Amino acid sequence: MRMRYRYVTYRYIDGSGQQLQRHYRQLLQEVLRQSQQALLQRSEVWRPPADIRESAERVVVKIELAGMSEDEINVTLYEDALVVSGERRDDSEDRENLYYQEAQIRYGPFRVEVFIPSPIDREAVTARYENGFLWVTLPKLPATRSEPQRVQVRQSAAEK
Repeated sequence: MRMRYRYVTYRYIDGSGQQLQRHYRQLLQEVLRQSQQALLQRSEVWRPPADIRESAERVVVKIELAGMSEDEINVTLYEDALVVSGERRDDSEDRENLYYQEAQIRYGPFRVEVFIPSPIDREAVTARYENGFLWVTLPKLPATRSEPQRVQVRQSAAEK
């Protein structure tokens, strides 16, 4: 990995170790500020934490989406997958002069794709957003039971 630097500052520091410490602290803060700005400006799609639970009756998907409203979340049901997408926007004011001490909350476009392992009742699927979590409930269709059927094994035509 190759890193680029915008500029290099050469400075002669004369005096005590405190001046040297202050200089290195300022240098470190500038490096952190530049790297934070680069990370915050990325527009990659991220995946929020999700729990997927399955029982005999249903599949329940719980996704952590704090700080959003219902109209910012898209839920799409495909034949064999559930896709939840949207974008969490950073509501910080004066972002140009803002420096983070920590930046752990993800912002920007997100997407969660969940494979649906069994047939579901598409008309009964529900989604609700409550206390920062999106809950999608996918009721399963009743399993059709059939009697075991014997399959005849035949000799191949090449062996005759």
